[in-house]
Amino acid sequence: MKKDLLKLAAVVGLLVICLALAGCGESRSPYAGTYRSVEPYVGKNYLDLDLKESGKGTWTLEGKTVEFTWVVNNGRIWIYTKTGAIIIVTPGEGGKMLSADMSADWHPGCPPSSCVTFRRVQ
Repeated sequence: MKKDLLKLAAVVGLLVICLALAGCGESRSPYAGTYRSVEPYVGKNYLDLDLKESGKGTWTLEGKTVEFTWVVNNGRIWIYTKTGAIIIVTPGEGGKMLSADMSADWHPGCPPSSCVTFRRVQ
């Protein structure tokens, strides 16, 4: 009985530590806002990106919206979709411009052929 209680306490303690660490990171304030792609995405309409300071956000194209969460780590914005995709965004011009790597591979920068550039509108 005592062992089970200690195991439960250890699991709860680790869970609390993991949650606390997940909440850590750089401030989202400089990047929170509304952005629009500089060019139409895949020759269609413009992409709208809304980053809320709470760490939630939306990505909208042609009336279809995808919700996600986001964090800032090592000067980059990491977008996590509910389906498991991770999009790495590199801010520029003090957060007025964002470059999203849509290649589905990790790159130190944003490959021009797979990059969507956003400009802050609000």
